[in-house]
Amino acid sequence: IDLHGLTRAEARTKVLRALGQVRKQGRRWLHVIHGRGKGSGGDAVLKRSLPGWLAEPPHGAAVLGFVCSRRLPGATGATRIWLRREGPGAPGAR
Repeated sequence: IDLHGLTRAEARTKVLRALGQVRKQGRRWLHVIHGRGKGSGGDAVLKRSLPGWLAEPPHGAAVLGFVCSRRLPGATGATRIWLRREGPGAPGAR
């Protein structure tokens, strides 16, 4: 998902909605392009806020981990999020 041009509140809503969608689809990861945030004044507001959003219920327990993407030198404007496997056959499933 791309968060460019969004405020912190708009970005949070979009991230939580996307986490719900990818979990429902049974996907195991989400790639978030966060940039710096609308009106951030040069501060990486969305990147700094993302870890807190990932810990929030109802999706926080499903987040295994996340890492800032480093495909290009200095390219830290994106984060990859890994999610737990859900449904039948998942570890801990009954």
